[in-house]
Amino acid sequence: MKLSEFLKANAFRVRVSLLMCLFVACLWAGRNGGGGDFRVLRESVTHAWQGEFSKVYDKEASGPFFYPPAALVVFGPFSIPNSWSLAVLMNLIFHSVAFWGMWWGLKEGFPNLFSNGHPLLAWWVVWLFSLAPVHLDFMGQNINLPLCAALIGIELLRQKNSKTGYWAAGFLSAIVGWTKIFPAFVTVFYFLLGPKELRLGTILGFIVGLISPWLFFGSGGIDLYSYFYQTLTIYHEKNLIFCNSTLNLPGWIAVWGRPWFSQSILSLLIALVPAIVMVIFLALMMRDPLKKEKSIEFSYWTLAVSLMAFLNSSSRPDYFMFYLPGFCCVISQWKESRRLEKCCLLGAFLFISLTQQAMVGRDLNIRLQDARIPVVGIALLIVAQVMSLVRQRTRLVLPH
Repeated sequence: MKLSEFLKANAFRVRVSLLMCLFVACLWAGRNGGGGDFRVLRESVTHAWQGEFSKVYDKEASGPFFYPPAALVVFGPFSIPNSWSLAVLMNLIFHSVAFWGMWWGLKEGFPNLFSNGHPLLAWWVVWLFSLAPVHLDFMGQNINLPLCAALIGIELLRQKNSKTGYWAAGFLSAIVGWTKIFPAFVTVFYFLLGPKELRLGTILGFIVGLISPWLFFGSGGIDLYSYFYQTLTIYHEKNLIFCNSTLNLPGWIAVWGRPWFSQSILSLLIALVPAIVMVIFLALMMRDPLKKEKSIEFSYWTLAVSLMAFLNSSSRPDYFMFYLPGFCCVISQWKESRRLEKCCLLGAFLFISLTQQAMVGRDLNIRLQDARIPVVGIALLIVAQVMSLVRQRTRLVLPH
């Protein structure tokens, strides 16, 4: 039996085995008390629910907490367990459920992923993304994994093409955007895409997310927003795009443009280029008469999620899971793909793995990451997605 046939026949067992391996590995990784991100998140949430609002965004009290006040409501349950060990276990289970939900969502969203696509490549993509960076989110207890799972689930709701699904998708996307700012790009995407129910749900979610700190913390909501605004002004000071862990378009411009441009011009490029790319993408999408076709619409969504992470100046390897829908979108159309499209995908698969979190070649990968080589892989993935989108449009336009 071929390996691809074995994986297809034993898909459920393989997924369960992978999840259990990850769970055991993360228990081992968290044996000394869990990761730093979860510690910061839990301590900040605990301070908020105890009414100690000045400590929520205080680095000395909680750590560098950069999330909006609504996140303190969403992650309120993490402040309940009195035992640190129980809190870590609770969060580990939460992440395990999120990982399973993400895998299920990808399978539902791309039914051809393991049949019409290249099965072995599909399994390898999901497996390697599970090793790194998803395992980093388990160990660091980062919230990007559950956020990615939530975005995939929200998109599946939107694809139901029902009024209830549109309302729920719009509302939940806005709540996710209030939990962490950068996924709000998907909320903007939904609002521009319509229909009316999707927009109204987005507006309702925005309002609920905005007022939720006042609903749960009373007048302390004003203080929380004040402290949050102060934190935003120093965000890039704490997350410099020049530091070697940031892997995104602004970071690539910062590193490779430094020998050629003055600091003022470089700062202008770092701000303008991502904004121009985003505006061009949204403008082309809005003008596309085929954007409401189901396959085209979904391809636009995967491209929006990839651009969301690519253009964000603080994206690191733990943001790479937001590229999973893009990989799966292209792989699911493997048989129809042109040779150049496949080469871009395989090149993306190769370059994007060259981070210092890789399982082998760590010393070399540190130097490659410092040179932002993985960003080249991300760019190749986006090129492959664009080519796939153009091919789908051409097939719909041309007479059969």
